[in-house]
Order: sequence, then C-alpha cells, then structure tokens
Amino acid sequence: MLSEEKIILMTRLAEFEQGAGQIDLKRTNYYKTDYIRWQIIKTLLSVTGAVFLVLLLVALYNAEYLITNALELDFVNIGKYILVIYIGTSIFFVCLTIAISSIQYEQSKRRVKEYYANMNNLMEYYEEEENNSNKKEDMFP
Repeated sequence: MLSEEKIILMTRLAEFEQGAGQIDLKRTNYYKTDYIRWQIIKTLLSVTGAVFLVLLLVALYNAEYLITNALELDFVNIGKYILVIYIGTSIFFVCLTIAISSIQYEQSKRRVKEYYANMNNLMEYYEEEENNSNKKEDMFP
C-alpha cells in the first residue's frame, strides 16, 4: 500500500541520488584528510602548470630582450625570484583549497547523513508493511 509519507521519502531519495548526491556520495567515500590531500595534490599540479605557462608567456613576450642580453643576465636571482613567486602562490592556493575542501566535505557529510536517515525511515515503512502483511496472512489462511 502506498502512503503519502513513503512517496515523499522516495522522491527525496531519488532527487538526492540524481542531483548533488552523486558528488556527495563520492566525496564521503574518502576520509576527510584523504579527500583534502587529494584536493591539495590537484591544486599543486594546477598551480605548477599555471606558473609554468605564465613564465613561458613572459619569456616569449620578452624574447628579444632575453636573447640580446643572455650573457649579462643574472639567472640565479631570476630563478630565486621565480621560486619565491611559485612558493607564495602555491601556499596561498593550498590554504584556500584546504578551507574550501573542508567546508565542501562537511556539507556533503551532513547531506549524506540526512540521506541515510531517510533511507532508514523508508526501510522502516517497508518492514512495517511486511509485518502488517504477515499478520493479515496469519488471520486469513
């Protein structure tokens, strides 16, 4: 027998599974520290690629100057300057990633807890229906 509460629960569960639940369920399969570490690794790779591309663009823009003054440039100081920029950028984005990933994980965890609570409620409806149907079978052989 269908009840309105059961239909509402089933609809909520289906909406969650088809929408934000896909990401939330994947996210909460990890421990929080593992999820954040994975996000940090992705961030570091992205920052490294971005810094490399920016340096390549700057070098191409100043190619004439670099070629004409190649013997007179202090490449050690330039390298130190680039390294400081890279480390500073990496630290900034890693801190930002930690904050954002932590918030995302906690929100996903809260939604998944609600999802599992709704699943338990739905299972209780099914168990209740099964018990009622067993009682009816006992009454009418």
